[in-house]
Amino acid sequence: MNYDSLLKKIEIYKNKYNVKVIGNSFFGRKIFAVERTISSAFPTAIFLCSIHAREHITTDLVCKMLDDGLFDDIDNFNLSFILMANPDGVELVFNGLNSVPKKFKKNIEKINKNSSKFEFWKANGRGVDLNNNFDANFGTNINSHYPAPSGYVGQFAESEPETRAIVKYTKGVNPFITISYHSKGEEIYYNFFQDKYQLVRDKKIAEYFAKSTGYIIKNPEKTSSGGFKDYCVQKLKIPALTIEVGSDNLKHPISEKYLDEIYAHHKTIASCLRYAYNVFKDFEEK
Repeated sequence: MNYDSLLKKIEIYKNKYNVKVIGNSFFGRKIFAVERTISSAFPTAIFLCSIHAREHITTDLVCKMLDDGLFDDIDNFNLSFILMANPDGVELVFNGLNSVPKKFKKNIEKINKNSSKFEFWKANGRGVDLNNNFDANFGTNINSHYPAPSGYVGQFAESEPETRAIVKYTKGVNPFITISYHSKGEEIYYNFFQDKYQLVRDKKIAEYFAKSTGYIIKNPEKTSSGGFKDYCVQKLKIPALTIEVGSDNLKHPISEKYLDEIYAHHKTIASCLRYAYNVFKDFEEK
């Protein structure tokens, strides 16, 4: 799903959900949060999609969840869906340089080594990998020291408008869990140097999600830094999962023709969230 298609979805969702603009991308595109709010006193489960541009199938996945009403019966916590965290990057994957404002085109061409192909692009419109730009062991695993299609952490933590918008919003909605959808590999990551208390709680939740989806749990703790999941675990002390959807045999970007196949693994997502909420609440009460 590209940005224009998302805008059409947003207009539909306004009839059922509260829709907020939580910030703007580097090129000025809006970043939306679609909210299902039961009570302002309740905590929130946050879904984050398409922070990596080539992984835009994650937006389609969560939109299908919303369209099918998978969350309609949840009544004891709020939900928020940041459906496209990196709209500039997604548009580059779909439309290449035609999506880039004129004054930035030469810079993007340089970053992409004068290639007109952007199908593997992960970064935002400034060549920063947003999922390395959060304040969680920032800069400890650097794949690139310069703007690049992927792997460049940025000049400093939260240097990018997209990252700052996500952090500000997340802090404001009292999250009890965050789900970061990525692709691909059918894997789940949950740990990031938690203390023993957090680790027991978060592992319990991750194992339930793994059993429900049929995915496997992996531990990239030593090679991860600056991710949204990492930030939520380290700074907010809440459970946070990165879920890699789609078989590793598929090619980036994953085609929408595989959406139903991916979706089949996530039809029980509401029960997973209920379980996570109960585990979180039990541990808070101890």
